[in-house]
Amino acid sequence: MASKKTANLAGPIIVVLLVVAGCQKLVSSVFGDDEQPVSSAATATPGPLPDLAKKTLVEAENATDALGLELLTNSLDNSSYCRDKTDCFIYRMSPKAGTVVQPGGKVAVKFVTGTEWAFYRKHRTMPKVVGWSEDKADSFFEPVRWTVDDTLRESSSVPEGVHKVIAQSPRPGTRLRIGQTIKLVIGYNLGSTSSAGGGGGGSWNVDVNVNHGGGESRFCSKRWWC
Repeated sequence: MASKKTANLAGPIIVVLLVVAGCQKLVSSVFGDDEQPVSSAATATPGPLPDLAKKTLVEAENATDALGLELLTNSLDNSSYCRDKTDCFIYRMSPKAGTVVQPGGKVAVKFVTGTEWAFYRKHRTMPKVVGWSEDKADSFFEPVRWTVDDTLRESSSVPEGVHKVIAQSPRPGTRLRIGQTIKLVIGYNLGSTSSAGGGGGGSWNVDVNVNHGGGESRFCSKRWWC
C-alpha cells in the first residue's frame, strides 16, 4: 500500500521540478546570468600582424586588441608611460609585420613622443658638433637627451675654464637612426693645475676637428669618437 502512495506522489514532484526549471530558464533569458564575459583572446582568430610603424599607441592598441594580443610598449627612456597616446608614435615592433601570432600572444613596440619624432624628422643626419660648447650641445640634443652619452676628458686644446665638444659619434653626415646612442666627449682645461700630460711634461690630446683643419689626429684615427 505504501509503495502505491509513493508512486502516486512521484508524478506531481516531477511536474513541479520541470516548472521550476522552466521558470529559471525564462528568468535567465530575460535578465541574463552571472557568467563571465568571454575574453577577446578567446574569440579572436589568428591573423597576420599589421604594420604598426608610424601608428599612434591608440591605433596600435586597437589593432592588437582586435587580434586578442597584448601590447608591450617602451619609450626612448625605457619607460612604458606615454602622457598622450595620440601623440606617441611607433618606430619599431617585434614580431615584424605580417607575422601570424596566436591570440593571447604579445607584441612589443618602441615609441617616440611627437617632440622626439619632430627632432628626428628635422635632423636626419648627425651634425658636426665638435667645437660646440657643452651648453649648446645640451640644448640641441634636449629633445632626445635619453640617447646622449657624454664623457668628460681633459684636453689642452680647450681654453681654460671652457667646456667644449672635442669628439663625437656618429660622424658628421651619418644617418641618424631613431633611438641610437649619441656619444660626445666634452673637453675641459684646468690650466696650470692640469694633469693632462700625466706628469710626463707632454699634453695628451684626444681632440679631432679642432686644430687639424677638419681632419683627424693620428691618435683618434681608430677610435669611436673621431
